[in-house]
Amino acid sequence: MLKMLLPDSLRPGRRSGRASAGRLVVAACACLCLLALAGCGDDPATPKPQPQWTVSLAPQYTNRAVWGLSATHFFVTSERGTVSRFRDGEWTSWQFEYFQNLRAVWGTAADSVMVVGESGLSLRYDGKEWTSLYPGTTRDLYGVWGTAWDNIYAVGQDGVMARFDGVNWNTLDSGTDATLYGVWGAAADDIFAVGRDGMIIHFDGTSWTSMDSGTTEALDAVWGNNGQDVWAVGSLGTITHYDGTSWQVESTDVIDRLWDVRGLPGKEPVAVGANGVLLTRHDGAWTTQTVAGGRYLYGLWGDGDSSMLLVGYNGLAMRLTDPVWETLNEGRTHWLTGVWTADCGTAVAVGKSGTVLVGGQDGWLDISPQLPDVDWTAVWGTSPDDFFVVGTRGLIVRYQAGRPWTIWELVSGADLESVWGTGNGDIFAVGEDGVIMHFDGYVWEQMASGTSYPLLSVHGRSSYDVFAVGQGGTILHFDGIVWTASSSGTTGPLEAVWCRPNDETVIVGEAGLSLHSADDGAGHMVWQSLGSGAAFPLFGITGDSDGNVYAAGTNGLVMKYAGAGWDIMPTGHHDQLDAIAIDPCGDLYCAGYWGVILKYTK
Repeated sequence: MLKMLLPDSLRPGRRSGRASAGRLVVAACACLCLLALAGCGDDPATPKPQPQWTVSLAPQYTNRAVWGLSATHFFVTSERGTVSRFRDGEWTSWQFEYFQNLRAVWGTAADSVMVVGESGLSLRYDGKEWTSLYPGTTRDLYGVWGTAWDNIYAVGQDGVMARFDGVNWNTLDSGTDATLYGVWGAAADDIFAVGRDGMIIHFDGTSWTSMDSGTTEALDAVWGNNGQDVWAVGSLGTITHYDGTSWQVESTDVIDRLWDVRGLPGKEPVAVGANGVLLTRHDGAWTTQTVAGGRYLYGLWGDGDSSMLLVGYNGLAMRLTDPVWETLNEGRTHWLTGVWTADCGTAVAVGKSGTVLVGGQDGWLDISPQLPDVDWTAVWGTSPDDFFVVGTRGLIVRYQAGRPWTIWELVSGADLESVWGTGNGDIFAVGEDGVIMHFDGYVWEQMASGTSYPLLSVHGRSSYDVFAVGQGGTILHFDGIVWTASSSGTTGPLEAVWCRPNDETVIVGEAGLSLHSADDGAGHMVWQSLGSGAAFPLFGITGDSDGNVYAAGTNGLVMKYAGAGWDIMPTGHHDQLDAIAIDPCGDLYCAGYWGVILKYTK
């Protein structure tokens, strides 16, 4: 049996209840206690809840392909080893421990579904559980299609091809070493596969032979109404059509990559691709429109009647029943790059596409200011009702409950990466080209940093003891008058800095790099390696009033430093974590790729 993580429907923190799963506490008592009556002095103490990681906001992975039994019962394959099923209005998801991107899905019934993906991953669903099947290769598989459960073809990297006979996969000779991205057929003896450099091969029931596609652009998908009316689409808006005799390239007005093509009975086909492009054919010509807010669109499937399904970037799933698009899962347009807490149970997370989320145990509320083309990178404030957010294009915004957002924009347009302060009248923001900005409660003014390296993080103990770190191993210190550089001993990027209350400062960076400040015996500060023992990059750092420091990074890594070395805190998750914060109650929040937020309840 294939080992997997819990389906979303069973995970704590699922959207349908986002609060952490309750803990069942069973207490044995030798006597009955009613209201305030005494008499249970000998009862055992109620067990304290154990520290644990939960998913406060589930990630939304990019959907790559869709296949279904109907427009209300279908399967979607996604990146990071995820398969989702939509059935009668409810979603169920499985994430497999391999975490390879899953690229294609096809089946014959609710208990006969086949999924393929990277590194030769092949998964079979029997209606109850998923089983891993070895397809005879470890190369990436990009396409799957069949005529029956005992006649399924998979294609992929370097021309690899395999056929499933209902029990086992057997590899075949495709006759090409060009990577194949898609496969479809009209019958068991009329099958097309498409791929790199305009490659199209055809199976006539006996052998595979190459065809002249009329293009050298990569072709990502193939589909047809029948064997004499077939379409293939690919890079640079390429569309080529087969009429039973030859392939002919058709003109389009887009250069976006097209990832899939499908049609419904009696209607012209549609094609979808990068940047939300949707092409529709009318009277021999293709017309273009943008849907889904310009998000990447990867997969199409038609129910053979009147509905079309579309899937794409970060969880997007839509259903078209002409003339209306219905969004079945909005997905997210953001990855989270900053998180901050000011009180117990409430955090603020910010990220790409201008996202600002406020929440905690009871869910997350999007309060994003409507600013175009901005990615937020960091957040800091004095309370959940008063905080600052910085981001690209030199944008700084301030949230004050009950008031409109206050917005500043640097004339230079320099991207800002981090923000921290001692109070609302003493705030530092750092970023591109060594820019350091200071807010005195009224205006932002630029400070002389002495460097042109991008600065990625800022933190301090007071207004006269502040550190900023960044690219090129840059470390700067502000003593209340001037910023001064010190030697870090490395030229690698320093991603984050945290000042412990005992005058020790900790820095983390690429490949598990960790430095801390020390005295050289002559009263001078020097930087020494802490040796985190991790090989993954560390991007975020935080700490508490007791001096404990926490860092987060790639592959779900979270580590703790209490002054005597780093210890790993296993999260059980593998998404990249870009930011980490701790609240006054000792609970940790980590935010990262695909919009994930993890919470460690102490």
